[in-house]
Amino acid sequence: MSRTLAIFGAGPVMGLSLARRFGREGFRIALVARTRANLDRLVAELARDGIEAAGFTADVYEPDQIAGAVAAIKEAYGRIDVAEFSPGGGNMGEQVVSTLDIDVENTRVILDQFLLSAIALVRQVLPGMVERGDGAILFTAGQSGIHPTPALGNAGMAQAALRNYFHTLNAELAGKGVYVGAVNVGALIEGSVPHRGIVASGTPLAFEPEVIHPDVFAENFWELYAKRDRVEALVGSFGR
Repeated sequence: MSRTLAIFGAGPVMGLSLARRFGREGFRIALVARTRANLDRLVAELARDGIEAAGFTADVYEPDQIAGAVAAIKEAYGRIDVAEFSPGGGNMGEQVVSTLDIDVENTRVILDQFLLSAIALVRQVLPGMVERGDGAILFTAGQSGIHPTPALGNAGMAQAALRNYFHTLNAELAGKGVYVGAVNVGALIEGSVPHRGIVASGTPLAFEPEVIHPDVFAENFWELYAKRDRVEALVGSFGR
């Protein structure tokens, strides 16, 4: 039976690379995002590669919508073998503030998106995986959870909390057949919204940012899933 990878927060850069990498291994792909047009484009791209995929509309920052998407994917494919959570996109960049600008409200917003939504997803998919004794939960995380960065004040706090969560989940689930891990983004992802914005601006930067193709991140996800010999990978050199 084909296995199913569900990408929560699927986009045309990292999400597409991740779908293609797992698709080459025979996975069916369930794509979850807010915009139907985006999902239709991704499904069509994957179909051209011979990969079975379907789109499910939901806001991955809303727990009720996460639950609805999980139920719809299970109805379509029977179960979710691997769930991947990719927080980000939208106006996320506008919500990230430096340490001196942190307040209760802007911290709550980031915690809701990076941490609480991740917990909501885990609560939906984990029971079935534990019952079967098989499955994996993967996260796209940020280097600021490993290397504190003042410019990413509230985001770094949320990333550090997320990192604690996936490490402790991994430890709790050891021996139960369920793997939990994360790829930490420590560079600009080629073709991403931040990368395109920098290129379009033409404004000189104080340093030359490292740019890495999304396929590199996707390969790291696959290696974590396939080998299960470590909890996380850091791709890129931000924060060092």
